[in-house]
This record gives sequence, structure tokens and C-alpha cells, in this order.
Amino acid sequence: MAMNKADLSGIISSPKKPNIMEFLFILKEDIDRDIMDRAMQRTIKRYPYFAFQIIRNENGYDKIENDRPVVVKDSFSEEIVLGAENVNYHWLAAACDGRQLKLLVSHMIADGRSAMRFYKTLLYCYICERHHVQLDPAGIILPDSPISPDEDVKVFNTVDGEDGTMRNTVKDPFVIPEAVKDEMKGYLYQVSIPEKEFLASSKGSDNSPLTLLTVYMAKTLQSLNPENDKEIYAGIAVDVRDALQCPESRFSNSYVVFIKHDPAKLDLDLERLGTMTRGQIIIQSDEGIVKYIHNSVMRISAQIRSTSDMMEKQRLMHEIYQLVASNPSYMISYVGNPEWGSLEPYIEEEYTVIMKDKLFLEVNAAGGKFCIGWVQGFENDSYVKEFQQMLENNGINCEVKGPFVHNWHKCYLP
Repeated sequence: MAMNKADLSGIISSPKKPNIMEFLFILKEDIDRDIMDRAMQRTIKRYPYFAFQIIRNENGYDKIENDRPVVVKDSFSEEIVLGAENVNYHWLAAACDGRQLKLLVSHMIADGRSAMRFYKTLLYCYICERHHVQLDPAGIILPDSPISPDEDVKVFNTVDGEDGTMRNTVKDPFVIPEAVKDEMKGYLYQVSIPEKEFLASSKGSDNSPLTLLTVYMAKTLQSLNPENDKEIYAGIAVDVRDALQCPESRFSNSYVVFIKHDPAKLDLDLERLGTMTRGQIIIQSDEGIVKYIHNSVMRISAQIRSTSDMMEKQRLMHEIYQLVASNPSYMISYVGNPEWGSLEPYIEEEYTVIMKDKLFLEVNAAGGKFCIGWVQGFENDSYVKEFQQMLENNGINCEVKGPFVHNWHKCYLP
């Protein structure tokens, strides 16, 4: 298949702080590295658009096919640098250590949903060989299955049906006082919550799991900053594939919508807060608003390409930043239930880690638990402890492991 280079500019845009996703899986048994390596080489053949190398040429950088094996290291002790020689110049790589599998993927080539397809194929191939079983493949892309027509498509055109009239924008938000910008390391906590307890609580208070997490986070921030009178904003990642009519696209297809909490109302009961928050999420995730964000980004990007004025380029880039990232009090992402199916008995936990300067929660479901990769760019552990205590006060068990110092992942450009 022809190589789509739509992700090239994103990969080379920030070599000092590359946007890299780390997926950490904890299996029920120690991992056989050789079998995992074979599973990886089978899997990458199904996803050829992930197998490339970046080279330098007279015009700057280019992408070429990379048929070298994807590297699976045998411990976590050796640093993984995407694009470097010791990972065969690939932009994804893995490592095994005891029961743990770490998978690093450039966020420019995939997002959490498309990466999920890849790692479910990988784990399927591994578990079938490791345990000498033929698992039910329902919900799993098999290594010999065909590639859908839109799987390697990135939508750059505007789409019909936009409506941005009900969209929230971030205005004078509460900012965590301890957060420090431009740090090159973060602090990771692995937070796990029993799924049944959490779902029972969310159903009893008119909350979805995402809504309930958002409410608890706002209450946590306000509890530790009781004098705050500024609105607390959650930046929530939403999948835009259906709105852009590219349901199988492997590219990063998510935008951030902003949910705001009035600090004066956070003492209301969970049911009221849940209803208020859920309404905002439904409205902000509406297809018309998603299309509005996408079309705005496309129009501004066209303006950037058409001007040679560097000051104007910076102004326009700031407009895009306000649309897609802005400055919420914290970020939260939940790709939804992965529907592990026949893989479920073999997986104990899964955590996704994305480095951010302030506070970012990546939520997964595995092993009967919600697993939260809680990354913050500051050392103070009061927030995660307050969150834990708040859940336990409401009858929800919450285990916290960490902090683990987490350095910003590196990449190599030739």
C-alpha cells in the first residue's frame, strides 16, 4: 500500500518533547520475550503503515518503508528512543520485564483507539502461542485480516454540518498552584478502582464513569484549594472518527472539549453534579461541535500555509492551540471499554501514560478494574491522596501505587 505521510510534520515538530504514548500491560504470568517478539513481527505485518523510518533529504525529512523487525527488549532497564538505531529506526517499540509489557508508540501515528487495535492483535498472537490455545477472535483484528479502505486515511478537508454555538471555551481557569511548566519529568501514579463498585456508584448518582471521575476530580481540586473562586475546567478527549466519516482511521482522531465546574456548586450532591456534568459532556461531544472544531482547525491551518509572516503564523498557531488544547485545569481521557473478550483472563491491569506539564489522567479498563495512569508535572502527592480519600469516603475502594518518576520519552531525528 502507498505510504501516507500525513503524520510526518507532527513527528518532526517537537523533537525535545515528542508526543509519545506508553502502554503498560500487567499480565497474569511472566512474559516470554521470544514469543512476544514473534507475536510483534506477525502483528506489524497487519499494520504496515506503522512500519516506517524517517530519513533526512534535501527538502528536510521524509518517510520510507522500514522492513526491519520491531524491537522487543528483554528488560525495562534500557531506555527506548523512538526513531533511533537501537529500535531499528521504528516509531514504536516494546520491552518485557517479568509480567509487564511496555509498548511505546508515537502519538502522531495513532491515538488510544487505533493503538488499541494494534495491541489487541499483539496480545492475541502472544497468548495463543504462549498458552497453546486458540482464543475466540471476536473483537480482535487477526494478523491476516484485510485492511479497511479508510484505515490509513487522514481527513484534511472541511466537512458539512458544523455548529459551534454551544461550545465551551476556557476563560480564566483555575490553575493548580504547584504545577510547573516546561519540566522534563513527571510523577506517575497507578490508580486502580474496582469496576463493579465504581459502576454501581455512577449508576446510583446519574453519572457515567467518565462523568463521575470528572466530578471527583473537580471536587478534589477545590477541596485542596478552598479559597478558589475560578471555574475548574476539565479537558476531555473525544473521538471524532464517526463525525468525520473515517471510523477505522489509524491517525490521531481526537479533539478536546472543555467541561466547566463552578466552585460554588461543588458541594451539591453527586446526583445533581452528575446531571449537570453529563449534560455538558453530551452537548460538547455533539457531532456538530466536533465538526466545528475540525473545520476551524482546517481553515486556520490553510491560513498558516498561505502566509509568510512569522508573527501571523504564531498568532494563528495560538488560535489552533486554544481550539484543541487550551489551558484546562486538568485533562482526562477514556477510550471506553476495550472489550477484551477472550483476552480478559490473561490481563491483570493496563495503564496508559502520556507526559503533560500539569495533570493528565488516562483511564483504561482491565482485570475488572478501572486503571488510571495519573501523570502530574509536580511532586506534591496531596491531589492523588485527596482523590483516593474522597472515593473511599463514598464507599469505593481505590488503590494507589507510586509515585514513579517518569521522564519525558525521547526520539531521534537524523
